[in-house]
Amino acid sequence: MQQLAERWARLGHQPFVLTRVLPGSNRREEVDGVEINRVIHTAAVGPAFGATFIGSLSTQLLRRARRFDVMVAGQLPWESVATGFVSRVVSKPSVAFAASTGREGDVQQILAARGGPFLRRMVLNNSRFIALSQQGHDELHELGCREEAIVRSTNGVDLQRFRPCDDGCADRDRTVLYLSRLVPAKNPQVLLRAWKRVNAEGRYRLLIAGDGPLDAELRRIARDEKLNDVEFLGHVTEVAAAHRRAGTFVLPSPSEGCSNALLEAMAGGLCPVVTRVPGNIDVVQDRVNGLLFDHDDDEQLAGALVAVLADASLRRKLAAAAREHVERHHDLDRIAAELIGLFQELQTPDLKRAAR
Repeated sequence: MQQLAERWARLGHQPFVLTRVLPGSNRREEVDGVEINRVIHTAAVGPAFGATFIGSLSTQLLRRARRFDVMVAGQLPWESVATGFVSRVVSKPSVAFAASTGREGDVQQILAARGGPFLRRMVLNNSRFIALSQQGHDELHELGCREEAIVRSTNGVDLQRFRPCDDGCADRDRTVLYLSRLVPAKNPQVLLRAWKRVNAEGRYRLLIAGDGPLDAELRRIARDEKLNDVEFLGHVTEVAAAHRRAGTFVLPSPSEGCSNALLEAMAGGLCPVVTRVPGNIDVVQDRVNGLLFDHDDDEQLAGALVAVLADASLRRKLAAAAREHVERHHDLDRIAAELIGLFQELQTPDLKRAAR
């Protein structure tokens, strides 16, 4: 969303962001032409978090109603509840992204939340909904969205920032990169189980970039299992630099919306090895521009990793096709311009009446 907002600013618009208060951070600042306002106050945990987030965001939107023409909610819980409510009050359109899918995805969080029926009604007040995958589209239907209110789009990637590296580094061919949060929803444990099979002879290396509550457990597993050549990088800010250290990217999560980490790795010239789940299969075709494996199947994952680690020509062929795919379908500049077109359409009198 930050990168989209930066491009909207370059196109001559004036995006501003409302986000949570962060201790030690400025209440207001400008980042690459985008005004950031850290003004949303929340309770720390539990059901009170959602209620206070929705209430605070709604209040801030109402205070600034004269400043904006359209609201954009980066995900359904809990931003789209507030934008749906404010949209009806101030008669301005709102667009909500369904950012994640599956059992812990956006729609399921709304349906399972305390006060779900009320929250659902508020969400459905939004003018349009962005589905990033076929499953996202189907889940929005399950929520009750009208077909004409659902817009199929996708996440984009900065094709200049993320580019293949061709410096002749031999270590890259034998290196696998995991770059994501270390949380149960990403299932990094299956990767370590597979790595025991893959690297029994110590030929390859695995880089684990990211942090989260599973960090200590994963380090313990690697130590106790005496896994060869596993390096924990911690939180990584220079993602493109991490890409340049590897030739293969692995994503073992049980569900995805449209993974930015995956798209960036594909743009960076890495061969993707990812779970055969909705979201991923919208991007990766098995043995065309990457390899797929069944979720939580460490034997399949190990076989896929060995296939590309032992065959550099196969890996490079799949990596080149992955880069071509994102160039064709996930150019962030094009997607940003298309979304501006949608916002402008919603400004026409007929569409504004229909959206309400």
